Amino acid sequence: MVQRKILLSFIFTLQYLKLIRTLQLTEIVVPEVVDVRDTPTLSCSYDMGTHKLNSVKWYKDEREFFRYSPMMEQNQMIFPVEGVTVMRKAPAHLCDQYSCSIQLQQLNIRSSGAYRCEISGDAPEFKLAHGTANMSVAVLPQYDPIINGLQHAYSLGDFVVANCSSDMSSPPAKLYWFINDRIVPSDFLQPQQETTIDNDGFTLRYRTLEIRFHIDEVRLGKIKGKLALKCLARIDAIPQGTRESTQIIYIPMTDELRNQKLINWRSGGSSLHHGKTTHRQTYVVLVLTAALCLALASLHRL
Repeated sequence: MVQRKILLSFIFTLQYLKLIRTLQLTEIVVPEVVDVRDTPTLSCSYDMGTHKLNSVKWYKDEREFFRYSPMMEQNQMIFPVEGVTVMRKAPAHLCDQYSCSIQLQQLNIRSSGAYRCEISGDAPEFKLAHGTANMSVAVLPQYDPIINGLQHAYSLGDFVVANCSSDMSSPPAKLYWFINDRIVPSDFLQPQQETTIDNDGFTLRYRTLEIRFHIDEVRLGKIKGKLALKCLARIDAIPQGTRESTQIIYIPMTDELRNQKLINWRSGGSSLHHGKTTHRQTYVVLVLTAALCLALASLHRL
């Protein structure tokens, strides 16, 4: 009798534990960083097991802004929360017994925060499961950095001056110069300049970094006729915010200059020889013409 009670208690415990495990949040997807111009989608997936879904609620910083209640006549509700604007047009939010996704729009600096998805089962237990993820709103650069001041071609020993300017962003981008994919030494660079603009709560910054160096194979290594100058604008914490630009400058080598001079000299010599030949031919024609005129004059006197 005692053994039977123990067995029944064990079976009841297993069933109870199974019931608990069947209601769970399996995944929550919230982008870690979004651009203020984006319309991010937040979603969560769940396994209801033997339960029926009573509701799905979305919170920002512990304040509810969206609810899906499939057993209610009005099964979707949106509540005002600062910094959160839920897109209302379909399919901006899609919720069912397995998952719930919503799309946000009109982001601003107050849209950053902790977003929580909470699911609840039906009566009588009304069991809960939830997950939370943080989202930060940034102003990411939209354009590649701009390189100014470079000429198309240089010679060995020339002095190069150029600057690179990043697009406005928050957080700001760090600028790096590379020559042939090697980061330049600090003595090639001038102090970085920064301009700040405040816009809708964001502090936007764009930066300019100037590079100066002599075209010297002792410092730069074998040049091989050209150099690739690259400017990289990188936000360390946000890989998708990285932008870059590259320009090629050409440096004729000594052998190339010698060959070009030789070609020019040969071309000039050919022209000179051609000129001498032309003068000689003209002289012969004049002499023959004069002789013919004298002969005609003699015949006329006869």
